This record gives sequence, structure tokens and C-alpha cells, in this order.
Amino acid sequence: MRFLPLSQFIIGTFSLLILVTSLSQYGGVSAYGAGYMPTILSAFLLVFTVLDGIVHLRQKRENLAFSQLEIFAVLLIIVSIGLFIIFISYLGFLICAGILLFSLMSLRNPKSVFMNVVYSVLASGIIYYIFGHILMVALPDGMW
Repeated sequence: MRFLPLSQFIIGTFSLLILVTSLSQYGGVSAYGAGYMPTILSAFLLVFTVLDGIVHLRQKRENLAFSQLEIFAVLLIIVSIGLFIIFISYLGFLICAGILLFSLMSLRNPKSVFMNVVYSVLASGIIYYIFGHILMVALPDGMW
């Protein structure tokens, strides 16, 4: 039996880790720099995750158990993000983001492979353009 959904717990832990890291290592929001946006975004994510957990606890049903599909999906996402982090310096952002987006979209909608490819290529290209060219974030090029 569980009292809090697994995904809320993982997201809350992740946002708390990012918040603590950005406050301690990068100075938080005291100066505009590397820690400014991660501090703000992780604080908002933590607040909304806690609120979502409170709402869920108020509406909980008895005998909530982890399903095999939920455990498999969370483990698959963790492995996918880990592989993304490992291979991004070798393959580059565009290729890794496209593969990651395609794999996650295919989990949600396995019947529409062509549309998953189109959306993942478009989304990774738009993200690369916005962050790499407009916001001037140095994204890894890899072999690209």
C-alpha cells in the first residue's frame, strides 16, 4: 500500500535536489547567473508537486498499490535520461534529444510511429534553436 504516488515523490526529490544545489553552488537568485533560473523553476516545481501530493492525499483511495506498468515506466524514464546524459557529449544535443523524445512519445502512443518521428524532430530542432541561438546556451554539438 502506498500513500504518495511514486511519480510525485521522484519529481519532488528531483526538484529539491536541484533547488539545494542551485542555492549552495550557484548562489541562487542573489545574482543573475547559472543558478538564477534553476532556483526559480525548481522552487515552483517543488511547491506545485507538494500541492499536488496534498490534493492526492485528500482524495486517496484505499489499497493503492504500485502497478507493474508504473514501475516499468518510471524505471524506463530514469534509464532514458541517464543514457541521454551519457551520450549527449558524443552524439550532440539534436540527435540525443530527438532519440529521447521519440522513445518517450512512442511509449505513450506506439501506434503512430511516423508522427512520433515528425514531432520529435521538430521539437528537438525548435528546442535547439531557442536555447542554442536565441538564449545563447552552449549545447553540445557532438558529431553533429
